[in-house]
Formats: sequence, structure tokens, C-alpha cells
Amino acid sequence: MSMSAGASKGKGREDCSGDEEDIAGPYIMRPLAIGLQLGPDEALAKGNASGKPRRPSLSQRLGFGANKDKDPTKSPEESASKDASTVGDTPDAGDNDRDSVRSSSPMALSAKVECVEVSGSDMYVGTSHGHIVHYTVAMVELDGKHTVPEYFRVSSVDLKLGGKRVEQILAFPVLNRLVVLCASTAQILSLPDLRPVSGTMMKGVSCLSYDERLQRSAAAAVILCVARVRSIQLYRMAGAELRLELEVPITNSVASICQYGQYLCVADTEAYKILDLAKLRTASSAEGAQLELFPTQQPRTDPESGRVIRPPRPRTLVVSPNEFMFLTSSASDDDATTLGVIVTALGEAQRGTLQFASYPKSVVYDAPFLVAAFAGSVDVYDTRQPEQTLAQRFFVDTSDSQRPRRVCAAAGFLAGTRIAQIGDESEPAMSRALSAVVRASVLAVAQDSIYVLADEPQLLVVDRMLRAGRIEEAMAAVDKASGDVAQGSAEVRYCVLVAGVQYFARLLLDDALQLFRRGAMDPRALLHVYSDYAEYLGPLLEPLERLPMPANLRTAIRNLGSVAQLVSSSAANMAGDGNDQQALAEALSANAMEVLERYLEHTRGFREFDVARAAVDTALARVYADSDQIEKFTALIGSSGSRVDSERVLEFCRSTQRHYYESLVHRVRGESRKVLDIWRNLLSGEWEDKRFGGMPEYLAYAETLAEQQDALLAEYDWLVGVDIAASLHVLASLSDVS
Repeated sequence: MSMSAGASKGKGREDCSGDEEDIAGPYIMRPLAIGLQLGPDEALAKGNASGKPRRPSLSQRLGFGANKDKDPTKSPEESASKDASTVGDTPDAGDNDRDSVRSSSPMALSAKVECVEVSGSDMYVGTSHGHIVHYTVAMVELDGKHTVPEYFRVSSVDLKLGGKRVEQILAFPVLNRLVVLCASTAQILSLPDLRPVSGTMMKGVSCLSYDERLQRSAAAAVILCVARVRSIQLYRMAGAELRLELEVPITNSVASICQYGQYLCVADTEAYKILDLAKLRTASSAEGAQLELFPTQQPRTDPESGRVIRPPRPRTLVVSPNEFMFLTSSASDDDATTLGVIVTALGEAQRGTLQFASYPKSVVYDAPFLVAAFAGSVDVYDTRQPEQTLAQRFFVDTSDSQRPRRVCAAAGFLAGTRIAQIGDESEPAMSRALSAVVRASVLAVAQDSIYVLADEPQLLVVDRMLRAGRIEEAMAAVDKASGDVAQGSAEVRYCVLVAGVQYFARLLLDDALQLFRRGAMDPRALLHVYSDYAEYLGPLLEPLERLPMPANLRTAIRNLGSVAQLVSSSAANMAGDGNDQQALAEALSANAMEVLERYLEHTRGFREFDVARAAVDTALARVYADSDQIEKFTALIGSSGSRVDSERVLEFCRSTQRHYYESLVHRVRGESRKVLDIWRNLLSGEWEDKRFGGMPEYLAYAETLAEQQDALLAEYDWLVGVDIAASLHVLASLSDVS
């Protein structure tokens, strides 16, 4: 990756943000950038070096924020002495104007992160000194690690607005535009060079938003909603065009605004309101087009000090089509109980109300969750629940310097956000069905660090279901998530096979077999569960640790133990105090052997299992011998493509006195002398094997050896003393040849 001159690179390192993100919930929290160097030298060079006091920001002039009105009867010295004890700190770090007037302290000279926007792999950071810094960010891994991804500083631009903090950044990647609010000025920058677009600077802006019907990451045209001193203006931005479409006169300054389609939800210095744009476009007056909801919090006077205490800045949010949320508090300080009220465009409350112990510093709605930043944590609320439950909490044990002060909504996906590996297996991104790309649309901003709250990949959701034994639910989730993606995806196979192993553990063998086939279970892994077969195969069967499979799947297979153990425990549980435990165990064992046979036969037809073919064929030979399937046994060892280890089969047959099967192996190998020796022992009664067909089978085989005169003569000599009629039959075969 090329970098411009002076570009800097951040190296990945371990994050110390605590373990609370490991708690199950809708999001996974990962560091995006830690210890950003935002360039204090640039801030000093570009900032207000004259030492003159700056004009208060528009949010201060509107009466919102941490800077309180001073009692005019107090001297400047008296007022300054009481600043530290002022009640009601800023509710949002992004709305805190204390950095607007810079202190001479060295700590105050360091630029801080105020807001951030992410679009694809591009990250745009707004600083407390009025700069936009552009970074590219490498892949974020959601695999349980806390490693910070590499990030590269590409460029930086000074907005030249007196060094005041950047309040808001909105990216529209399809339009190649970045909309920035800083020092009560909105301006549009082109991407990726961050150059100001001519004729787009708007002054006197208190807040801005956009029509949230469209996703910013894909919008080819967008409606910008800009709240100015005397009006609300709606601009259409498409391509290089920025056109004013509607201007709505206002009498009160607006502190927060959001839009969905024809409706605006506005919080001004008097009340929360909903404006119907369709009516405003056609009506001769604003009457009937405005719905007033609740009064906004008003400044109050502290009875002890006589100071005027400003309320936290109001908040409005879009939560669904034509449905909005606003925050209201029972008191003017930010420690009072706060309610998050959701209403329709008609002002009707159709959902439960959220309740916060204090006023959030910052909030983002990421359907269906509300993410709120507080002084001591970042909390996630599920708005689908009637009681609006707390679903997750982050940064509880984080130091103050690393605890986020603000949460922001990102424009789009972080490129490459995925599970890095499943165990020790990886594959091309296009075949990752369950975690190819996950949404990462909420960012948490600390002083010099940025964290991403990403949706939990479906792979982890399914894996957690499987660990909880919710197999049917997990498989339904896999089918829904994978959609048209090839079922051969490693992620799909992993989930399917873990489910199959769990079915096998319960001896639900038909269900297990179906999933083993679907997920293409390595037959060698299954053979490890049949401990007597694993011992029989010896070096033909690779150790389980060396088989290529996800680590979690390997652990699940290892935890199964052996089939004998499963059968024994299941039979004991199912039989209870009855006397049929042995019969039940035999039935379960037979079913388990049938599953092994059917799956090994299934895998012989797939080239991907060629590496396991010797183990499969040799195991199948024993399966057929154990189950007395002579025809299948003979066909297997006699087929041209067979990879049966005949010596291992012979050793097994001898050790288990399966003399007839031993003779069949010798017969396939053309070792007639050994076949006849075995059958002599069987005919003489020295050995016993009911599978042997006796003298008729012996004589039928002897007829096939007509060309082997020496062998027939030896058999004739032996038969003369055993069975005269049989010896004459062999003699006739010799005569035919001669």
C-alpha cells in the first residue's frame, strides 16, 4: 500500500479494554485504532495562536452544553472560581466545547478524537483542533483476539475554522462526498482527496442530518437536512449537484434534527416537534404541518448559588420508517433519570420506553438496538423487548482515558471484517457463508482510540447454539444464513459436522449420518470413535490431531469418547432398572456399526477422500467380515480399485478365527495352496467355520485349478484317505486336462 509523504503507520498491538465484550450479546467489540497520533504540532501551527478569546460556538449560544451562563452580578474572578463546581456536565463529548478555547497546558495542546466515520476500509477522524485525518484500516478480525489492526495515515486536512472541534462527519461513498460540521459551519469535501467542494460552505448551522430512507453506503443521491439560525433547509445532493429543494422558516433555534422521508423530528429550544414536509410543500402556512410533542428541558437557576444551569443537549433519532426516538429528563441536570421515548410520525407511543439512570453522553440507534455512551460504560438496549432490556455493556473496567466519550454511526461495512479462521482452516472469502462480511456500523470514540461494535457473525451465533445443544435451531440458522452459497463452504461444513457429532453423542444415528454426508466428514475422524477399528487399522489411520479439520470440531470428536462408551451409558440410561440393558446395548451397537458401514461406503465415491481410501477399504473389509456379508467382502477385496490392506485383514481373520474370510483373501490373491490348506483344516474338523460351504465348495474350487496339476495331485492324494468319491471327482478333473 502506498502512502503519501509524512504518512504514518499504526502497528497492531494488544488492547487492554477488558473482557466485557466476551459476554454474549448482539455485538462484538474490537479495537479499530489505539493511541492515534493526531498531530499536536499541526494543531499548534494551525490553531489560534493570538491568545484572544474565541467567540462561543453556536451550541453554546443556543444554551446547550457544559459552558454555563455566568451570574452577571459576579466578578470574573468569582465566576471562574466556581466553574469547577458547576452542575450538569456536557452530555456528549461531541457537544463539549471546552476544547474550543485552548489552555496553555501541554495536555490541552494534544488533539483528541471528536468524531469518526468509516466507509469500507477508509476511516475519517475529526479532531478537537479542527482537522480531518484520513486513515486506511486493515482487516478487523472477530476471532476472539484483541489485536489492533494495522492502520495507515493517508492524509490530513485543516478545515481552517479557528481550530475548533469537528462535531460531525457523514460519508457518502457512492457520491465521493464527506459532509462535515465544525464551528457552526457545514461544508462538503470531495473524496478521497478531502478538497472542499466549491460553493458548498454553509455558516450558522446548529445541526444537520440526512434522509435515512437510504443507506449512506449505497446512496447515489441524498437529501441533506441543515438546521440554520432562521430556517431548516433541505438540499438534494446527487453527483456534483447540490440544490436547495425546501426551506422551512423557524422561530426557535434547533439543537437536534433527524429525517425519514416526509417527516422531520426536531428538538428546538422549546419543544420536540414533528414536521410533515409534504404538508409544508403544499400548504400556504405551517399550520397543521407541525406536531408538538413534549417540551425540551429548560435552563434552571441553582437556588444555592444562583447560577443558571444549562440542560443537556436534546437528542432525536430515527428508529424505523416514520418512527422516532427522543430523550427527555425529569430534571435539568444530567444525573437525573432520563427516558427514551419512541413515537410514530403521528406522535403515538406504540413501544415501551427506555429508562436511563443518567442522561447519555451520546446515543446511536442501530436497529433494533440503541447504543448509549455514559460516564462509566457503553450500554446496548434491545428495543424489541417490552421492558427495553439492557442487552450488553462495554468498557465498565476501562480506564477513563480509554473509555469512549461518544458513539457514532458509520456509513458502511468495514472491508474484510470476518472470522479470520475456523480452528486451523481458512479459505477464500467468497466461500465464507456465515461470516464473509458482518455489519460494523457503530463506533465508540475515546480520546485517542476508536473501537468498533460489529454484529456478531452468524458463525459464532450458530456455534453458541450448538454448544447449548440447540441443534435444530442452529441448523435452521445455517440454512437461512447460507442461502444460495455453496453448501461446501468450510463454515457451513463446520456447523453441520459439529451438529452431526452432537447427534452422534445422543446416538441419534440416522440424523448424524445425514449431517456427516452433508458436511463431508473425514471418514478417518469417524473411525477414531470406533476404538477397536482405530486399533485394528494402526498406522493406516492418521492420528486425529493430524487430520485437517477445525480445532473445535476435533475437540468435539475427541469428547465423544468411544462408541462402546456411548452405547454402554445410553443403554444404562434407557433401560433403567430393567433386565434388558444387554439386549438394548447390542441393538445400539448394531445400529452404530450400520452407520459406520453406510458412511464408509458413501465416501468411497468421492475423490476428496482418496487420501483416506486405504483406511476406508480396510475398515470396510472388517465391517463386512464382522457382519457376515460374504458377497460384499468378496466384491470389495476383489475389485480392481480396492485399496484393502490384505495383510492387515488376514491378521485380523487369523486372530478372530474367521478362517473362511481368511481363505477368501488368499483366493483373491491367487494363493490357491493357502486356500486349500485352510479348507482341509475345515473339512477335517480341526478348525470350525460355519460360513464354509463344505465339500461342494471345495470341489467347485478344485475344478477351477485344472491347470495346476501339482496342486490337484496333492489334493487327490489327501482325499483318497478322506472321501473316495471326492478324490474320484478330482481325478476326473486331472483326466480332463491330460
